Amino acid sequence: MRIFNSLLLVPFLFSTMSSQAEDGKPTKPNVILIISDDHGFADYSFMGHEVIKTPHIDKMAAESLLYTRGYVMPVCSPSLASLLTGKMPSAHGITGNDLSDKRSPKGNRQILANRLLDNSLMLPKAISEAGYLTFQTGKIWNVTYDDVGFTHGMTDTAGRHGDAGLAIGRKGMKPIYDFIETAQAEEKPFFIWHAPLMPHDPHTPPKKIFTKYKGKGPTPAAEKYFAMVEWFDNTCAELDDYLAKNDLKENTVILYLADNGWDANLGYKGTRSKLSPYENGIRTPMFVRWPGKVEPQRDDKALAHIIDFPTTILDITGARNPGDLKGLNLMDQEALKARDSIHVEAYTHDIADLKDPSKSLIAEVVIEGWWKLIVPGPVKPDRMFSGVPSAPELFNLKDDPWEKNDVAKANPEIVARLKATLYAP
Repeated sequence: MRIFNSLLLVPFLFSTMSSQAEDGKPTKPNVILIISDDHGFADYSFMGHEVIKTPHIDKMAAESLLYTRGYVMPVCSPSLASLLTGKMPSAHGITGNDLSDKRSPKGNRQILANRLLDNSLMLPKAISEAGYLTFQTGKIWNVTYDDVGFTHGMTDTAGRHGDAGLAIGRKGMKPIYDFIETAQAEEKPFFIWHAPLMPHDPHTPPKKIFTKYKGKGPTPAAEKYFAMVEWFDNTCAELDDYLAKNDLKENTVILYLADNGWDANLGYKGTRSKLSPYENGIRTPMFVRWPGKVEPQRDDKALAHIIDFPTTILDITGARNPGDLKGLNLMDQEALKARDSIHVEAYTHDIADLKDPSKSLIAEVVIEGWWKLIVPGPVKPDRMFSGVPSAPELFNLKDDPWEKNDVAKANPEIVARLKATLYAP
C-alpha cells in the first residue's frame, strides 16, 4: 500500500527558527497544538457557515498560513496516533478506537498502548528531549501523559479517551495557565497538546450560548452542536487573550486542526461524516500562526495532511526527527503546492487485528488536485454511520465539494490511474 503518490520532501531551512531574547541569546519558540474534536470542516464562520459564529478562531486563521483543504483520518484514535507518530494508521498500527475482541477493557488499553509506543517517534518525548516543558490536556487514547513523554499533563490514569484531561475547556483553562507559569519560572520553552473534548458530545453548551442558536438550526440537536462550536471558539479566545496579556503571543506558534468531522444535521445517524471517507468525515482546515515568522495567507488549493504536523513541530522546536517521516513542513507552502496527491485510510471503529490493518480496512482515499477517488476496502463497516460506497466513486471537488455527483463511470481512465497509486510500490 502506498501512502503518498509523490511526496516532495523539499529541504526547508528557516533562518528565523529561533527568536532573539533581549540579551541576544536565542530562545526557542513556544508551541501550542489545538485539536478540536468531531468538528465539521465547514462549521466555522471563516469557512462560510451562515449560522455558527467563530470570531476568535477566525482571527487566528486570518493571522496564519491557512490551508482549507486539510485531511485527517475519519475517527479519533487513529488521527491522534498520527499526530503522535507522524505516520499513517497502517504504519503506526492504531486503526480504530478499540479492539474488537472480548478481553477486559484494561487489558485492551495496555495492548493498544504498547502498539502505539512501538513507533519510532513519540512527538511529546522528542520535544521534551529537546529542552521543552511539555503539557498534555484533553483527549489522548489508551495512555497517560507520562507514557508518551510529556513532562506534565492532566491524564495520569490510562483510559479510553483521556480521563481527567477531558475537563479542559469545559471546566476552564486554568491548568494550561498554571503550566505556562511553571515553564516561565523554569525559563524553558513550552509545548502544549490542547485537545479539548469540544465540540464532541455530550453537547452541553452553556445556556447563554445555546440561547443564541435556538430556532436557527435544522434540529434541536444541531443547535446544541452549533453552540458547542461557539463554546470551543470562546476557549480559543481565552487562550489567546492569556498569551497576549503575558507578552507570549509573539514567540508562541499555534497550530490547529480537527481530528475528524461531524454532521450537525444527522449526528450519529449520518453516513457521510465521522468514520466515513467522505469530505465531512476527513476534511478540516489547518493553520500555523507564528507572528513575524509566517506570513498570513489563505490557501484554498494546496493539500495539507495530518502527518505534516509532527514534521512541522519537530522543525520548529529543533527536536530530533527519526528520519522515517513522510510529512511535509506546513510552513513550506511551495512544497505543499508541489505535492501531487495525498491518501487517507478509513477503518472500522473496532480493530480486528493489530498485526494486519487490512482486516479492518473499509475504504482508501486518494486525492489528486481536485479529483477524489474512494475505493471500498475488503471489510464492511461495523457501525451504521460508517458510510462507504459499494464500488469506487470519483468526485470533482472543485465543482462538487459535497460529493453529490459520482463521475466514476464517465471517467474510467482517471479511476484506473488514481486507483493504481494506492497499490504502487
